[in-house]
Amino acid sequence: MRVIFHECKKVFSSPLLIALIVLFSAFNLFIIWNESYRLDELKVANELAETYGLQITDKSLRQFEEDVKTDLAGLHGAPAPVDLQRKGMYLQMAKSIDSKYDEIDWNKIGEREVHKYKLSGSAAEILKKAYNKLSRRFEEIKETDEHKTWFFSGKPYRMYGFLFASLFRPIIFETLMLIVLATALITNYEFENKTCLVAYSTRRGRSLMKDKLAASLLTTAGIVTVILALTLGVYFAVFDYSHLWGSAISSAFNWEYSMDDLPYVSWWNLSFAEYLLCSILLLYVCMLLFSAISFAISVLVKNSYYTFFLFAAFFIIALLTPGFASVSSALIFITVHNLSVLCMNPHMWFMGNGGLTMFKNYELVTAGVWTVITSTLCLYALSRFKKQELY
Repeated sequence: MRVIFHECKKVFSSPLLIALIVLFSAFNLFIIWNESYRLDELKVANELAETYGLQITDKSLRQFEEDVKTDLAGLHGAPAPVDLQRKGMYLQMAKSIDSKYDEIDWNKIGEREVHKYKLSGSAAEILKKAYNKLSRRFEEIKETDEHKTWFFSGKPYRMYGFLFASLFRPIIFETLMLIVLATALITNYEFENKTCLVAYSTRRGRSLMKDKLAASLLTTAGIVTVILALTLGVYFAVFDYSHLWGSAISSAFNWEYSMDDLPYVSWWNLSFAEYLLCSILLLYVCMLLFSAISFAISVLVKNSYYTFFLFAAFFIIALLTPGFASVSSALIFITVHNLSVLCMNPHMWFMGNGGLTMFKNYELVTAGVWTVITSTLCLYALSRFKKQELY
């Protein structure tokens, strides 16, 4: 453990990495500050959840409508205050939920997606079956009124997209850059400082590389924690979710009129808090896997610069691979199960809105498969390192 501690210390005493952490955190805080002008507008959703309960029922909706009418009558023809206008907007949206959801046919949407991606043969059949399964999930949501919970109105505010796309995506790329640099620093430190003959000359010395792997993973977890804690800590201090933590992530109010004007539909009945926790855990898993891949590359090339550029090439190639797959076979769905594609759209995690990645267990399968692949790569790199020349 002492060796691992000293290996981790190399990263957190690096001026470059510390400067990048500060710079990235400042950038994330700027993104949050840039949206903070909406604070007054966003209070209405919390007030409604506090006053009428988080779940939208016929009874609570009637009471809400009566209260709005009473407030309007009390104005005696004077212009309605802004807060009352916003409540009226929420009221109209709540009353139109059933009609809007009844218009949606996910099987037809599946046909449209097949045409959009020009799929044929077995690929087309696979996607149609997946949308049929999503259609059944959608009917379940309507039957249980899972979608009838108060949340920030999606159309004007897009708070879900802001958090899980505009904020989570930069976090992913920032932590990715940091962990590749940190892992390369830890792994190649002795080679780049010309002390490798001393550190690795004995049989025991070669086992130091296992400690470096453990240190790389611990450092990765630390970096992700620091970036997330600073960013999300400020985000939730600025934007009040006090009465909305239990709102369903598939809430009709989370409909942001994006994705071809379709609501977000999660494969599982998750509250906002549960969905956030699942997304954070998936982020940790992805970054740990990327760190392990960086470690394997570093061990093989023994150079931090080569490691960084080879990793960048790996990430880009994995991202582009689905574009070269046949659109008439299941291979196209196999190719999208890679970490690069997974990390590109964090706002689609665990959702049925993800196009070619819309499958129910897409995230779990991708993470599981790449855990096996990455473990194999690391074992191969460690085995090869024990036998290769130090120079």
